[in-house]
Amino acid sequence: MSLYLDEIWLHWDSPETARRALTTFRGMDSESFSWPPGVRLVAGPWFSNEEAKIVLILDIADHAATFTAFTLATAHGLIARRRLTPVVPWQAIDDVLRVLPEG
Repeated sequence: MSLYLDEIWLHWDSPETARRALTTFRGMDSESFSWPPGVRLVAGPWFSNEEAKIVLILDIADHAATFTAFTLATAHGLIARRRLTPVVPWQAIDDVLRVLPEG
């Protein structure tokens, strides 16, 4: 399982573009939402109360598979930007500590 924190900033500069973006992504938590192949929603979606942003935790087999979907959403003016951050298990810190030089 490859988990990612996915932050998606929505483009809206008017009530009409806000409605279009929110309507498009409204069903993200339903089984009928069209995720790219190999993508599974693990947690969320959550909407930020401070900015036009959706936050998700996704299991993505190959994040390159999401390129087309998010590029098209950007090209159609739904998304302003996206930040995809890998989520690394906390026990990975032990691996880092083992290889860090002392001193």
